[in-house]
Amino acid sequence: MAYQNPTPKIEDETLVEDRNAEPSDYTTIEKVYFAFIDVLGFKKAFDDLKISNNEEAPNKYRDVFNYYFSLMNSAKFMQGEKTGCYAGQTSDSLYFYTEREDYLLQFIKIFSHFNLYAMSNNVFFRGGIAKGNLYKKEQYQFFGDSVIDAYLLESNISKYPIIVIDESTHLALNKDPEYKRCVNDLKERHYIKPFEFLWENEKLDLDDSTILKSYEPQKIKDNIEKNKQLFEYDVKNYEKYTFLLKEFTDAEELKNKITGEEDNGEL
Repeated sequence: MAYQNPTPKIEDETLVEDRNAEPSDYTTIEKVYFAFIDVLGFKKAFDDLKISNNEEAPNKYRDVFNYYFSLMNSAKFMQGEKTGCYAGQTSDSLYFYTEREDYLLQFIKIFSHFNLYAMSNNVFFRGGIAKGNLYKKEQYQFFGDSVIDAYLLESNISKYPIIVIDESTHLALNKDPEYKRCVNDLKERHYIKPFEFLWENEKLDLDDSTILKSYEPQKIKDNIEKNKQLFEYDVKNYEKYTFLLKEFTDAEELKNKITGEEDNGEL
C-alpha cells in the first residue's frame, strides 16, 4: 500500500497556547538602583605586574576585593533571604543592586569607607549608580536598563576616580540630609565625595562584631601624588590624579578649618 500523508488535525487549543508561549524565567523588577564600580587602570597595572614578576602586588587586589565582600556580608540590610539586594564581582568590577533607597544610602556610606581603604592600598575606583529596571533570573544573572546606564556612567562619564550618580537616583535621595552630605556636584553631574569620612568613623549599618580595617590619610595622599608623578606625561591619567589630589586637599583644608574653629572655641 502506497504511503499516504497523515490527515491534518486541529491541535488542542491549550497545547497550541503552551507551544507558542515564550519561556519567561526572568523576573521583571521595575525599579532598581544598580552600582557598577571598576578598578581604575586595572589592565595596565596587572600587565605591569606580570612583566615585573611582582608576586606580592596582586595580593593587594585580592585583599581589597575580599574586604569589599567582608563588609557587604556584614551589612545588616544584606542579611536574610528576601532582601532584594545583591553584591557581586566580575573580573575587576564590583557591583551592587537594591530596590530600596535606604539600603542604597547605607551602601554609599559603606563604599565610602571601603574606598578609603582601597586608596590606602593604591587601588582606585570609578563607577556609576543608576536607577532603572532589572530582569533577574538568579541573583547573579541579570540584565536591564539599570545595569546598562550604570556601566555607561562608569565608562563614558566618570572620567575621574569617582562614583557618578544619575539624575533619577539623585532626585530619589536628595531630600535625605545624610545623602546630601555624601554627594557633591561637578559640571551638572552628581558624585560621591571620596574623602568625606576620611578623618572620622562614620556609623555604618554593620554587625556589631565587624572589625573595620584602618588606613592612614597620609598614605592615601602619598599614593595619589605618586600616581600623579607616574602619569606626568599621560594627559588622560594625569588629570585623574590631579583632580583627586585637589579633592583631598580641599577636604584637608576644611578639616583643619573646622578643627581650628573648635580649638578656638575651647580657649
